[in-house]
Amino acid sequence: MLQWFENLKRMNDRQLQNFAKQQGLDLTIEEVQKLQKVLKHANISWAITGIPKEVQKKIHKVLGDKRYKKLMKLVGL
Repeated sequence: MLQWFENLKRMNDRQLQNFAKQQGLDLTIEEVQKLQKVLKHANISWAITGIPKEVQKKIHKVLGDKRYKKLMKLVGL
C-alpha cells in the first residue's frame, strides 16, 4: 500500500500508468488522474487504519468491480 501512495505523490500520470501496468492493472490516463484526485489526501496512517470506506467507494466508481478488486489485492486489502 505504501508504495502505491508514494508513487501517487511523486510520479506523473504516464509514470503512474506504467507502474500500474507493471503490477498487472491497466489504467487510462483519465483514470490515473481521477484516482490521483480521489487519493490526493491519502495519509500514511491508512496503512494501519485502512482506506476510508468513502474513498473506497470513489475508487470503485473509477475502476469498476474487477479492477477495483485487483487494486485492493495489490495494495494488500
